Amino acid sequence: MSTKRDKTKEVFVELVNLQLAPHDKTYEDVVGDPEWYMRYNTTREDEKAFMEAGVEILRKKLRMTKKTAEQEMSWFILQWGLTTNQTISDLKKDVNTILNSDLGD
Repeated sequence: MSTKRDKTKEVFVELVNLQLAPHDKTYEDVVGDPEWYMRYNTTREDEKAFMEAGVEILRKKLRMTKKTAEQEMSWFILQWGLTTNQTISDLKKDVNTILNSDLGD
């Protein structure tokens, strides 16, 4: 019988593998590298898709509520998330979109 700690580790490895899949890498490839999450990057869109898939994994395998799973995925991305490759111009566009939508309300 696996303990909660074992199950949590299994889910962590699954999330790392999911995040690294587009780079054809796995947890085993990066386990000895303390800065592995800085060596690979992702897009905001892929990060959002990873977040959604991760929430479902946490809900199913660790039996979390949706809100708790979303919070845990936010922490995971903060600590272990890949660097996003969003450009400054993309960020400015996002900020302008948010500001314009707030002004229109």
